[in-house]
Amino acid sequence: MDWPARIESYVRLTKFPRSLFIAEDGRVVGTWIMGNDYRVRSGYYGGYPAGYLRRVAALFPDRRKVLHVFSGAVDLGAMPGDTVDCNPSLSPTFVADAHDLSRVPLADYDLILADPPYSIEDAERYRTTMVKRNVVLRSLAAGAASGARVVWLDQVLPMYRKAEWDIEAVVGIVKSTNHRFRVMTIFRRRGLAERGFDNGADRE
Repeated sequence: MDWPARIESYVRLTKFPRSLFIAEDGRVVGTWIMGNDYRVRSGYYGGYPAGYLRRVAALFPDRRKVLHVFSGAVDLGAMPGDTVDCNPSLSPTFVADAHDLSRVPLADYDLILADPPYSIEDAERYRTTMVKRNVVLRSLAAGAASGARVVWLDQVLPMYRKAEWDIEAVVGIVKSTNHRFRVMTIFRRRGLAERGFDNGADRE
């Protein structure tokens, strides 16, 4: 399914105005204005904004198997899938630190959603250390199948290796007044033929 078809799916399934466009460099760009619905469906601190999972689901109607990383208490009714979290009390499918996902069968999943703590203050709220974003993306790359996508919600663009990931989309997430801006970056795992040689340095 190509990106023009995904954008059409998004408009058709959500009934929202067209807000995603294909830039001259081939990447998808846009902005989702989420409105003033402050509810977090899961009731969990830092959970996905209301309507976010519905929008992502509309972009990927062809998804086969979904994995939520940093899952917390994700609303699986909006996006069914398996979960990864370091807190066993949340009963995730896999209890694991996202910096080391070697025991998670990442190759089984074609769509991986990640919503890490955005700041030191957020991490303290979760009683954990701050996430090393580049290490998590390396861990995901080590196990993800070629063509798998990672939908990363954050306040920054994480460092990544161009030999491992292509950025397919960058979408601004705007809630209402006095709320933090976020950005949804969609990475695609590069295939073997695309990877070539790289000196191992993180990019961008």
